[in-house]
Amino acid sequence: MNEKKQKREISLKRTLTLPLIIMFGLSYLAPTVVFNYYGLFTPGTHGMYTLALCTTAVVMAFTAYSYTQMVKAYPSAGSAYTYISKSVQPHLGFLSGWVMLVDYLLLPMICYLLLGVYINEYFPMIPVWAIVVVVAAIGMIINIVGIKTASIIDTIVTCAAIAFTILFVACIVRYVTGGGGAGTLFDPSAFYNPDNFELKGVLSASAVLCASFVGFDAVTTLAEEAKEPEKVMGKAIMGVVIGAGIIFAIVAYFSQIAWPSAHVDIQDPDTGIFELFPHIGMSWLGTVFFIVDNCGSFVCALAGMGAVSRILYGMGRDNILPKKFFGRISPKFRTPVNNIILTTLIALTALFYQDNVMGAASLVSFGAVCGFFMVNFSVISHYIIKGREKGFSAMIRHLAVPALGMMSLLAVFYFIETPAKILGGIWLLTGVIYLLIKTKGFRQLPPEMKIDE
Repeated sequence: MNEKKQKREISLKRTLTLPLIIMFGLSYLAPTVVFNYYGLFTPGTHGMYTLALCTTAVVMAFTAYSYTQMVKAYPSAGSAYTYISKSVQPHLGFLSGWVMLVDYLLLPMICYLLLGVYINEYFPMIPVWAIVVVVAAIGMIINIVGIKTASIIDTIVTCAAIAFTILFVACIVRYVTGGGGAGTLFDPSAFYNPDNFELKGVLSASAVLCASFVGFDAVTTLAEEAKEPEKVMGKAIMGVVIGAGIIFAIVAYFSQIAWPSAHVDIQDPDTGIFELFPHIGMSWLGTVFFIVDNCGSFVCALAGMGAVSRILYGMGRDNILPKKFFGRISPKFRTPVNNIILTTLIALTALFYQDNVMGAASLVSFGAVCGFFMVNFSVISHYIIKGREKGFSAMIRHLAVPALGMMSLLAVFYFIETPAKILGGIWLLTGVIYLLIKTKGFRQLPPEMKIDE
């Protein structure tokens, strides 16, 4: 009876459709992130924040396409690490997974930093550092005692974020059609203004905005639950990137036509979005955003800490990292306490970025861009180098498109802030040294890294 029940449950899990998978991916990207970066990149792009987001979406689309090709090759696998290990080389796969681990480790830090900066905006008497320390401590305690954030709460927060986005656009439409801002809903200069355009400004913004798309590949983890994964997963990945790009671009565009001179008028880039609301006579909208975004950031931080602590535990359990520390479960709480504490300490690096949200986001972009670069290369390696595919179609799909993805990512990588490159390089070098020791000078295969548990 139990066996029959299990088989029935397994078959039921194979019913996820394309729209459901795309919705999961969009919720994973956090819809309000486009508001968080508004003040940071509107000045730097001279009011062409929309163009920077569209540029980033195009760059990510190349990588998303490469993911679709690797999903076809390995329909049950769900991580860049796996694709690179199997298609390129195991040691390079390990290092790619290692460098992308930065994203998992720093996600809670970004969330706590935004919480601190935004709460300080409303309550300036409370310093950012104090807010970060308190919320990080609360998050640590919740994760240690094992009180999991219910999926229903995550769903409510995501729906609230989407509802706010719709409300925001509706308010802007009313404001602009009433004669405010640009005075028209169709203003080409809100996307591209040749008088102020600077390629460096747009690409510098794109370098950091790559962090906004980190997680679009999360839908690959649903491969074993999707109906016809070999057909659906590729479309889902592209759908998430295109959908996110459209949503982000719409918000950025309407923000620009509401306040065309924002790129010179914004006083504090870190909290620029809170200057937009009173400018259009809707300060109450700022309060709504404050509540929705902070709830989202805290839930995201909790989920991030829980996820990365499990990843580190898995790596400790499998002896990839020292088992005594990372592979230990608390007898009392039945949670990986050591990893949760370590993740909290890493999250507290937000204290060094109290006045530099962009710098913190750049660190996340470093790991993402490096990992995505290798995913594009894995397509060429799998189909062209090892598979020896020939013909015009193969050259376009499995050589030209991934190569364009690699070149666009190199251009974006060039504009990542130097401090982020240095810190990211140190992390990568640490991984190389560790791998050198673990594999006895690369003479042995590296341990299997499960970064998508």
